Amino acid sequence: MKKIFGAFVCLFLLNGCDDGDIVVETFDFGSSSIQKCSNSTDTQTILTRTNKNQLMLINVAASNFKNQETVAGTPITITTTGSEIIYRSYSDDVTSAAVCSTIPPVSPVVAEEYRVLPGGTIEIVTSMLPNVNASSLATSVSYNHQIKFKNVQFSNGASTISFQEYLFGTYTPTTNTLSFSFTDPTIKNCTDNKIFLQSSNQALLLDLPAASYPSDAGTQTITLDGTNRAIYRLYTGGAAADYTTDLICSGTPATPIMLSEEWIANEGTVTIVTTAIFGVDNTTIIGYKHNIKFTNIRYKKGSQSFLHPEYTFGDYRTN
Repeated sequence: MKKIFGAFVCLFLLNGCDDGDIVVETFDFGSSSIQKCSNSTDTQTILTRTNKNQLMLINVAASNFKNQETVAGTPITITTTGSEIIYRSYSDDVTSAAVCSTIPPVSPVVAEEYRVLPGGTIEIVTSMLPNVNASSLATSVSYNHQIKFKNVQFSNGASTISFQEYLFGTYTPTTNTLSFSFTDPTIKNCTDNKIFLQSSNQALLLDLPAASYPSDAGTQTITLDGTNRAIYRLYTGGAAADYTTDLICSGTPATPIMLSEEWIANEGTVTIVTTAIFGVDNTTIIGYKHNIKFTNIRYKKGSQSFLHPEYTFGDYRTN
């Protein structure tokens, strides 16, 4: 990876030149959005922002952009020592292709370049926003990473620009969709009390006492709390065959599978209606069907939450 990144930096440097006297006093990117370079890797994230003839690039470890909100007042902090932050002005309007392409374009050419000096700080504050589709209950979760520089200095070798605080912008790389839609309605069980629905890389688990599924017909309502819970998990990576019952029940996947989302509901109620299943003689009880429905379930992750007013979990059968 170091060799690949080194080659990228070399290409970036080769594309630079002095094309006239342009005096830079500040960096202005207006309302432009942050773009991620296609040549970013699993370990390094290269972000750019452009405005007319200006471009700024930042290269930091990908692990700094997590699908997890930061604690209020405790941003992720990175030192500028060893970090790549580069500002450029060009001879003409520029796009991120000027630095993200394997072969940089011939035009425009670099008129001025400033690089960050050691000793400053990069702060990243991550927030998340869930949004529920009222009809399908599919829930999208977007992550916003606000990137700010503090006490930084940029130098072009002859002059220096200093900022006590500079807002690079907000990077929104990920919107995850929690579909809550399961093509296979079969409810499966773990070795403990959990039961679950699963479709490919998503699972919805219900963690209730074993006595919640009795061998008697009737209706019961269970209030969710710290012990009685519903858990939604979304995974990434791996093949369909990797999503085994053991993985779903444990919630601790191994590489290459990663847990992308986990939302836990400990508020709301679960209604279980139990009816007997009779054999062909319509007399012998051969099992029980437990119809499970959620009401006013609130899923939480960090400081955020979303509400599902009603959701049918399905029919769970026991002998």
